[in-house]
Amino acid sequence: MPIDFSKPSKKALAYAIPFAEQFGAKITLLFVVEPVVTPDLGFFPLAMEDDRVIEGATARLNSLCKQAGLDPNLLDQTLVRHGSASHEIVDAARSLKIDLIIVPTRGYSGLKHILLGSTAERLVRHAPCPVLVVRGREHEFV
Repeated sequence: MPIDFSKPSKKALAYAIPFAEQFGAKITLLFVVEPVVTPDLGFFPLAMEDDRVIEGATARLNSLCKQAGLDPNLLDQTLVRHGSASHEIVDAARSLKIDLIIVPTRGYSGLKHILLGSTAERLVRHAPCPVLVVRGREHEFV
């Protein structure tokens, strides 16, 4: 399950936990460190050392698991990857043989959607498994 520590991704995690409990599944949490984009220089990786980025993200993932009340028996693993979020999520789903991706949507519309695109939309098109998209403004399902 992709996590970016935002309120929508925490809501998606709240959906993932009962799914895992219901079906006897394990949850894999994935955080993707995306490259920084500048108009004059293009793409370049963050200047921080990779080890520090991975260590910080891993600590935040572990803290999030505790905050969400995630039973350690339901957690398969936490991963931190570098690159484009949609590409890394699809690649992880393929290589780990993931059965379901639960992802939040930001609900961008208009020009913002055209400029930024939608990770959830790209996942629905390219993922090797079903994708459950959790909308932030809908009624609670779980």
